[in-house]
Amino acid sequence: MELLAVILLFYASQYLLAMGEEVFEGAELAVLPCHYSGVIPEVNPSVIWSRHDLKPQTVHLRRKEDDFCGQNQRFSGRTSMKFDALASADFSLSLRNPRLYDSGNYICSISDGIAEITVTEVKLQVKASPESLTMTMKVLKGEESVLLPCQYGKELEEVVTVKWSRSDLNPNIVHKLGNYPSEQNQLYEGRTSMSPYALTSSDFSLTLKEPQLSDSGIYICSIIDDKEEIFLSDVQLHVREIFPTWAVVLLVLLVLAVSGGLLFHFRHYFISVYKVEVNSGVKSVLLPFKTTVSLTEDNTTVTWRNNDGRMVASNRYKDDQQHRQYKNRTEMKKNYGSGDFSLTLKNPTVRDSGTYSCTVYDDKSGKIRPNKQVLLKVKVYKVEVDSGVESVLLPFKTPVSLTEEVTVTWRNNSGRVVDGYDWWYKNLQQHKQYEGRTEMKINVKSRDFSLTLKNPTVRDSGTYTCTVSYRQTGEILAMKQVLLKVKVYKVEVDSGVESVLLPFKATVLLSKDNTTVTWTDNPGRVVRKHNRRLGFLSEVQHQRYKNRTEMKTKFTPGNFSLTLKNPRHRDSGIYTCIVSRWGTILAMKQVLLKVKVYKVEVDSGVESVLLPFKTPVSLTGVVTVMWRNNSGRMVDCNYFKELQLRQYKYRTEMKKNYKSGDFSLTLKNPTVRDSGTYTCTICRKETILAKKQVLLKVKGEADSPIMAIDFGSGYSGYAFNLKPREEGGETQLKRWGKELGLDSPKTPTCILFDRHKRFLKFGYEAKTAYSNMRGREADNYYIFDNFKRNILDIYEPAPGRGVRNNEKIFFFSKSMTRLELFREVLRFLKDDALKTIKHHPAGGEISASDFTWVLTVPGSLKDLTKRLMTEAAVQAGLVGEDTKDKLVFALESAAALAWCLKPPPDGFITQNHSRTSQDQPPEPAGAGTSCNDPAGGPEPGETRVLLETQNQDQVAEPGETRVLLETQNQDQVHCKMGTKILLETRNPDRKRYLVVDCGDQIYRITVHEVLEGGALKMLDKDFRRYLGEKKIKEFLREIFSHGVWREYEENFPSEVLKIMFEFIHLQHLDEDVQISCPDTLRERAQREKDIETFFASVEGASWEDGVIKISRDKLRSFFDDSLQRITERLRDVLNKNSNIGFIVLVGGLAESQMLRQFITDQFGHQYKVLCPLRPQEAVLKGAVELGRNPELVQFD
Repeated sequence: MELLAVILLFYASQYLLAMGEEVFEGAELAVLPCHYSGVIPEVNPSVIWSRHDLKPQTVHLRRKEDDFCGQNQRFSGRTSMKFDALASADFSLSLRNPRLYDSGNYICSISDGIAEITVTEVKLQVKASPESLTMTMKVLKGEESVLLPCQYGKELEEVVTVKWSRSDLNPNIVHKLGNYPSEQNQLYEGRTSMSPYALTSSDFSLTLKEPQLSDSGIYICSIIDDKEEIFLSDVQLHVREIFPTWAVVLLVLLVLAVSGGLLFHFRHYFISVYKVEVNSGVKSVLLPFKTTVSLTEDNTTVTWRNNDGRMVASNRYKDDQQHRQYKNRTEMKKNYGSGDFSLTLKNPTVRDSGTYSCTVYDDKSGKIRPNKQVLLKVKVYKVEVDSGVESVLLPFKTPVSLTEEVTVTWRNNSGRVVDGYDWWYKNLQQHKQYEGRTEMKINVKSRDFSLTLKNPTVRDSGTYTCTVSYRQTGEILAMKQVLLKVKVYKVEVDSGVESVLLPFKATVLLSKDNTTVTWTDNPGRVVRKHNRRLGFLSEVQHQRYKNRTEMKTKFTPGNFSLTLKNPRHRDSGIYTCIVSRWGTILAMKQVLLKVKVYKVEVDSGVESVLLPFKTPVSLTGVVTVMWRNNSGRMVDCNYFKELQLRQYKYRTEMKKNYKSGDFSLTLKNPTVRDSGTYTCTICRKETILAKKQVLLKVKGEADSPIMAIDFGSGYSGYAFNLKPREEGGETQLKRWGKELGLDSPKTPTCILFDRHKRFLKFGYEAKTAYSNMRGREADNYYIFDNFKRNILDIYEPAPGRGVRNNEKIFFFSKSMTRLELFREVLRFLKDDALKTIKHHPAGGEISASDFTWVLTVPGSLKDLTKRLMTEAAVQAGLVGEDTKDKLVFALESAAALAWCLKPPPDGFITQNHSRTSQDQPPEPAGAGTSCNDPAGGPEPGETRVLLETQNQDQVAEPGETRVLLETQNQDQVHCKMGTKILLETRNPDRKRYLVVDCGDQIYRITVHEVLEGGALKMLDKDFRRYLGEKKIKEFLREIFSHGVWREYEENFPSEVLKIMFEFIHLQHLDEDVQISCPDTLRERAQREKDIETFFASVEGASWEDGVIKISRDKLRSFFDDSLQRITERLRDVLNKNSNIGFIVLVGGLAESQMLRQFITDQFGHQYKVLCPLRPQEAVLKGAVELGRNPELVQFD
C-alpha cells in the first residue's frame, strides 16, 4: 500500500495540468476533461472532483459507483461520470445546466484511501447570456454608490453567512456577512456594506461605493449554512466612463451639427441615476418609477429603499418593517397594468436627501425585475450673518392654507424647541438656550411664521426646522428648514508675541450703575469681568487668566475690546463678550483666536536641532527660564538643573543672553521620540514675562511594519500592519477561539506549563486543556490566569535592593517569577503572530527584528515596570539588546482614543436613545456618528463626521487634519483623510476626552488631553472590577441547586467554560437571551427531577427546547451594581476635570446596548458619547496607530 502511494505521488508531477473551459449559462451541458494514464489503485480506488472554495468541497465522488453522501447540494442531480470511468481512466465530469455560480476551479484527483494526488485542474467560466441573468444594472464611474439587490423569500431559521462573490476574481469574495472570517478581495476593501438588519429582514442587497470600471462583472448572491450554499440571485453590473472617447467625438460633431435630437439620444451617458431636486418647504416630492414589464398584483412585491437599505415603502409590508423616519409620509402608486410605482414623499427635509432604489420582485419565479434609482436632493435656504449683529431672521411663509387650530414649532438640530405656538396652549415650552432671544410671527392668515433670533452666536449655527401641524391629529401640514451660519471674527498671532487684541465695538447706550461687560472662553470660564460701578471683578476671574488681561475702563464710545498677554497655543479658541444690564443682553460678539506654533522639522540622525526663542521683553533682575516638553517635564532650565528629565541629560544647551532676550535651545541627537511641542517660559517669581511654544517633528527612517500586543487582565491579543504609513493599509487582527466555535479578537490571558515549567498552551487552548484534566492529573501542571496586575504592579525597592523581576507569582503551591511568566506570554504571541503573517498575502518571509513592537500598559509606566517588560521582550526575541528602540509602550486608553480620533473606518455605533426606543438595536453608521448629540447636534439618526457647527472655516491645529461634513447640505461633503484626524466639538478648545475602557473583567476610566501636535497626555485615571460573570454563576446555581451545579462544575469544567464564553457574548444585548444547556447538565439535573421544575421558582429564567431563557430585566440585574459604580466613578472624575467634551466607550462590554444606553442617559445631555463599531478591537488597532505615529506616544 505504501508503495502504491509512492507511485501515485510519482505520477502526480506528470499529470497535473491546469485547463480552461468556457460555456454560456443556459447550455445543456459542460464537460470538464480529466484523463489519467497512471496506475489505478487496486484497493479502494476513488475519483474525487472538488472545489476548495465551497463548503462542503465535494462536487462528485466515484468509487465503485457514484457516492453522493457528501456532495455539495448545489450540484445535486447535475453531475455524472462515465460508467466505466475507473476502467477507462477517463475521469471527465459532465455538469448539466451550468449556472453562473458554477464558475470556479475544479480539481480532479485520484485516491486509494491513504494518499490523494491531483490529476488536473479545470477552470470553468460560465458566461452570462442576457436572458439568463436575474437583472442587469448600469452605472457611471464615480457615482456615490450602487445598490445590487438580493432578497430571500423565506424566513431564516438560523444564523447564516451571506456571500457576494465574483467568479472571475481571486479571491472571489466581494462581501461576506456572518460567522465566518472574510477573505475579501482587496479591490472592494472599505467599499461594500449591507443593511444592519439584513439577517432579520432577509434583504441581502449590497451597497457598492464609488463604482470603478474594474467593478464591471457578474455578482452572485448566496447564503451558506452548516450544510450547504444556496444561490439566490445574480446581477450583471456595467460601470461606464462618464465621458467615453467616442462620445466626445460624437459630441463635437453634435455641436457642429447643432443637433438637439442626438444630444437627447446620448443623454444617458451623462445621467445614470434620475435626479430630483426640491426646496425644503414643499408639500411633497415625486420619485418616479415606471416599468414596461407586465406584472400581476398577486405575484409582485415592490419595495422602495433608501441609501442604507431601510424600507421606505412597499406594496406588501407590516407596520414594523417600514422605517420610522417615513411613517405616515409616503404614498406609492400601485398600477400593475401600466407598471407605475412612483413614490410620493411628503414634507421632504435635508435628512431625506439621498439615493432611493425601487425593486420589483416576482414572487412566483424568484426573479428581480429591472430596478431604478432616483437621487433626491432637498435644498435648504441659507442665512449667513456675522457674530455681533443684533438679530437674524429665519424666514418661513407657507403656501398651504391653514385654520386657526394649528401648532407651529421651530426646533434646532437636536430637536429642542427654539420657539413655538399652539392655538390652544399658546406658547410651547422653550429650551433655556433660546429664552428671551426669539420672536416669532404668528399670522395664520398670511401663513407667515418667520423667526427672529437675537444676538446669534456660533453655537446657534445649524439647521432650524419649522413644522406646522394640526393640534388635534398631529398631521403635518407644512415644514421648512433654514440653515443658519454665524461667522466669527478671526484673530491669528504667533506664539511668543507680547499680547493680542480681541476687538469688540458696539453702539450700546450704557448706564453708569448697572452695565456689566463679561469676556468668557469656550468652556465658560471668566476671562475678565467689569462692572461700570464696581470696576474689575477679579474674584470671579479664572486662574488661567490672572495678570494676563486688560480692558479700557471707559466704555464710551462702546469699545469693549480685550487685550490678552503672552498668548499661547492653549489659549486658542472662541471668546465671547456679553454686554448686559440687569441680566438683559444688550450686545454680544464672539472672536476666534488662533495662536500659531513655530514648527521645526528635521530628520532622525542629525547632530542637533535648534528650538528658537527670542523675546522682545526687557529683562532685568532675577528671572527663571525653563523649557518643558508636552508632558510638562523639564527639558532645560537656567536654574534647578537637578529637576531635568533623564531623557534629556547631557543632550541640551540653552542660550542665556539676557540682554538680547535669546533663550534658544539646542537638542542633540534628536530621535522620533523627541517629537512634540516644547514650551519656553520666562517668569519672575509667579509672574510670567514671556512664553513661546515650538513644535518639533523628527522624521524617522523608512517605516517598519508594526506589531501591537495588548496584554489584558482577562484577554490578550495582537494586531499588525505591514504597510508603510504613507500607504495606509488596513490593520489586521488574529481571530481566536475557532476550536470552540468562537470568533474573538482576543484570547483569555491564561498560560499553561508542564511540571518542568515548560510552556504548553496559551489562551482558550490553555483553559480548555486544564479544564479537561481529571483529579490529580492537574497537580502536575502550572496554570496562571488573570495575572496581569501581578506582573505590572511593581513597587520601588527599598534602598540598596535591586529590581524585583524575580519576585514570584503563586498559583496554589506553585510559583514562577514575573519575568518568566511575561517572557513566555510575549514569546507565544510573537511566534503565533509570525505564523499568522507567514500566511498573510502581504507577509511572506518576515522576522521579529523587522517589526516595531508596541506593548500596551494600563497606566503610567514606572521605570521598574518598563525595565521588566523590556527585559522580557529581549528574552522573548521581540527585540535585541541593540534594538530596544524598536520597543514602544502605549497606554491602553491612549491607544483606544487614538483609534477613535482617526476616526475608525467602520465608524461608530449610533443609537436612538429616547426612552421610547430602547428596544431598537444599534445600527452601524458612517464614520463620526455617535450615540448622542448635545445642543446644536444633528437630528436623531443623522450621520455626521465633523462634530462642529459654529465655524467650518476654523483653521486646523498644527499637524492635524480635519474631517469636514456639512450635514445641512448633503451635496457639500468635504472629506480630508490624514494620519491624525481629530474630532472637534462646537468648542474647539475642548481637547479633553474621558475614556471608559470596559473590559470583560475590569473597567478603567482615564482622562486625556490632546496636546499640540496631536500627542495624548493622561490627566487622571481610575479602575474597578465587574461582578457580572460571578452573578451568572450564582444564578445558574440558584436554578439547578447547589448540589447539581457543584457536581457539574467539578466533572465538566470545559462545558462550564463554554457557558461562560456564551454568556460573555450575550451580555452585550439588551433583550431576552438564550444560553445553550449542555446535555450533560440536563441529564444530571433530570436525575433529581423534571428539568422544567427547576425553573418554576426562579424569577427571570425559563426552560424552552433545550435552552435556558434569561429575561431582559434579569440580565440587566447582573450589571446593576457595576453600572451604578461606573456612574459614581464617572461623576467623581468629571467633577475633578473641567473642559471634557467627549466620553469614549471602548472594550468588550462597550458592545452592550444596556451599558451604552445607561451612560448616555446619565451623561449624554452634557457630553458627547462615542463608541466605535468594534469597541473590543479599539485598543489593539489604536496601539498599531500609535506605533505608526510615535510622536503621539508620551511616556517619561
